[in-house]
Amino acid sequence: MASNPTRVFEHSYYIGNYLGGILYGLELFLYFLTLRKLRKHKAGSTRVRRFFAIYSTLALVLLTIDISCNAVWGEIMWIEGRELPEGVPQFIATEVSVWYQTLGSTSVVALIFMGDAFLLCRLFVIWGSNWLIMIIPILAYLAAFALAIIQLVVSGKPGGNFFGGKSINFGTPYYAITIGLNIVVTTLIYGRLVRLIGALNRSTESDKSLKFYTNAAAVFIESAALYSIVGIMFLVPYAAQSQTSIAFGQVWAKLTCICPQLIVLRMVSGHAWNRQRVTEAENSINGRLGSPRDNPAIDIENEQDSASRKSASLSRHDGV
Repeated sequence: MASNPTRVFEHSYYIGNYLGGILYGLELFLYFLTLRKLRKHKAGSTRVRRFFAIYSTLALVLLTIDISCNAVWGEIMWIEGRELPEGVPQFIATEVSVWYQTLGSTSVVALIFMGDAFLLCRLFVIWGSNWLIMIIPILAYLAAFALAIIQLVVSGKPGGNFFGGKSINFGTPYYAITIGLNIVVTTLIYGRLVRLIGALNRSTESDKSLKFYTNAAAVFIESAALYSIVGIMFLVPYAAQSQTSIAFGQVWAKLTCICPQLIVLRMVSGHAWNRQRVTEAENSINGRLGSPRDNPAIDIENEQDSASRKSASLSRHDGV
């Protein structure tokens, strides 16, 4: 029996699609939970709440396009592709640049840049609006964007191949820069949070709500660590042009939507780090006394945090 040159690719594609379906279900759950939180918690300006709703909806639409295109391409490959003279290998060689597959790839690229832009905004907030810390990440973001456009154009041409050929020449540096950016942002956010958490823990304030900001899960989610870890797992086989990269790529693509959505959910729940909480921790680090400085850019989680404190204070007075 002749060996199948696309055997590894087919296995990887199937496994990636299966895991992608599971992660898509998780994203649906997070999305509707986010909308429920937005309806239930009315704190925050309408503009900010509308932004979270639009961002979450757009991310879900892009992920749905990716899932649908992969499912259709896989169905045609394994059912109709069997009837071709050379079977599935011929289908992969000739249909890898079909329009709906290119559409799916484009939706993933859009998700990546939406997620990265969101993480850059979180980095800016957590680092106390420090523009110096943003210079390198922003430059990397712009460079990756340019390479992504080139890769999509090259792979979308007739005879193009998103998984090999000339596309790899642009795809490898693109993914290397993108995932490198994820690692840098994750490291900066993680390091900053560890320092701020230490400051809050050393402060004299006794507040049970601190557990939402200082536990391990909070740091893991806020830093988007899983996004970076799986990105590395995808980049290594992709750069080596291994057919197994498609499975890791499918999972990583879904995390570009899920990880930012987890942060959004924490923000609308009032449990995410915000400018007010960062300022309090900075004041503790610098040994300053008194209330944190006023900040006009208070978003939804700031107002929810203040509202919860006022409610707790009123409850204590009522009980006296």
